[in-house]
Amino acid sequence: ALAPDNARYAYVYAVALNSTGSVAEATALLERTHKQHPADRDVLEALTAFERDSGDFTAALTHAQELERLEPGNPQIRTLLEDLRKRLGR
Repeated sequence: ALAPDNARYAYVYAVALNSTGSVAEATALLERTHKQHPADRDVLEALTAFERDSGDFTAALTHAQELERLEPGNPQIRTLLEDLRKRLGR
């Protein structure tokens, strides 16, 4: 497995994996990368999107809340949070 030492490289690789249908592998790579680089916005945004798109709204909401902590007041993140909460009935 790819070691996610370089967050940007791991992000680009995960996006490529996702685009070829390897969603679970892409998400797992982003999870590992996120643990090493918790403040990397690109990694967190992609992780949230992949989880949302695969129907894992609980995980997506958790990661969207982390995005909100990185960028309080960002209207796009607020909209994302509202959407995820509606999908979860919260």
